[in-house]
Amino acid sequence: MIWKKISVLFPGTINEEIISDTFMKIGAQGTEIVNDDNNAVKTRINSYFDEKNYQPELINELQTEINKLPKFGFNIDGVEIEESSVDESSWENEWKQYYHPVHISHYLTVVPNWVDYVPENMDEHIIVMDPGKSFGTGTHPTTFSCMQALEMILGNAESLYDVGTGSGILSIQARRLGVNNIKAFDLAPEAVEAAKENIKLNPGCEDIEVYENSLLDGVNGKADVIVANILADVLEQFIPDIESHLNSKGFVILSGIINEKEKLITDLMKEQGFSAIEVLHLQGWSTIICKRTKDIEEQNGAILR
Repeated sequence: MIWKKISVLFPGTINEEIISDTFMKIGAQGTEIVNDDNNAVKTRINSYFDEKNYQPELINELQTEINKLPKFGFNIDGVEIEESSVDESSWENEWKQYYHPVHISHYLTVVPNWVDYVPENMDEHIIVMDPGKSFGTGTHPTTFSCMQALEMILGNAESLYDVGTGSGILSIQARRLGVNNIKAFDLAPEAVEAAKENIKLNPGCEDIEVYENSLLDGVNGKADVIVANILADVLEQFIPDIESHLNSKGFVILSGIINEKEKLITDLMKEQGFSAIEVLHLQGWSTIICKRTKDIEEQNGAILR
């Protein structure tokens, strides 16, 4: 069988998960993310369609979705769409060659589900992921930084809300680091399904709850940690709801924020009574760790767990 391969090439200022989402909106079943050697184009995302499910109109539909991105603050200058054909016999190896174990830290490694990986040390936690359902597999700066931030602050946290869970990777990490009560939320049904499938790949994570939901709308209860790796424009809408869903002494991790919008987000958090205690920067993206300002003052500098 011949597969049709559609590729989007784009600058590093655009979150790769957003481009993946545009593919899902036109009916893609999965995407692959590839670093490009061309300095002018940082990233390439590919998706494959069999002949029965491919229509030439898909290119126009994809372009229409990309053209909507400036409404959310993204500059789409330099974005390109390419189309090619791939024989089935070479397709599997072609996309799998780009994925390999990702070492998030000394204690945490993300491994593609087809790789027979042997831990390098006794304390290493393994997260198994299916990169074919790519909504965040640890390779993007926002996901990578979120995972590092979680490792910094989880400590004795008992509960976590993962808002905009995508692949479910942050929820799986939280369980690996000892959090018992985890609820994950995503508005996209495709992401919910991907998260559930990835959770099944990781023994001990089966009871992580995943819901199709817009942010924390209609959610009752509170958590020790809230993590949200979503667009800054969506975070603006979400920030006023954080206070009512966070336990005393709780932490908030916000990501998906281009550096230029970092101050906007920290200022909005200050208006809600929160202060940034740490900001991680990686490849043009910011990940912010926050606590209530009064909690920081009461702890007299002993901020992180």
